[in-house]
Amino acid sequence: MPKASALSVLIVDDQQSMRGICKYILNQLGFTNIIEARSGRDALGKLEQSSVDLIISDWNMEDIDGLTLLRVIRKHPRTQSMPFIMATGRSDKEQVKEAISSGVNNYIIKPFDALTMKKRIEAVIGTLS
Repeated sequence: MPKASALSVLIVDDQQSMRGICKYILNQLGFTNIIEARSGRDALGKLEQSSVDLIISDWNMEDIDGLTLLRVIRKHPRTQSMPFIMATGRSDKEQVKEAISSGVNNYIIKPFDALTMKKRIEAVIGTLS
């Protein structure tokens, strides 16, 4: 039963407004250690610099998209079991199947609210205390 304030979260989204919304919701849920990345490539750089407990990534981004980021993360021993939630604006079943087969832990459809985010996070890392 992790305490949200003890966990670090990496938000990956090419839109600053979405990173801001996600960060706001995470703050409401008690998370204080939040790292932001503006692309998949930026996220990989941040992961080299620090360890995180959870990644919440947009699917559609320029540069390296969320699915490619997930696949790269799953290939490295240090990050292969890192909890990963994919955020997407589409609820395409084929897209979801592809993400699951690539090792995503959960996904969330945009737009989302704090309760939905909390449920997705708790499904991946356990009840937030």
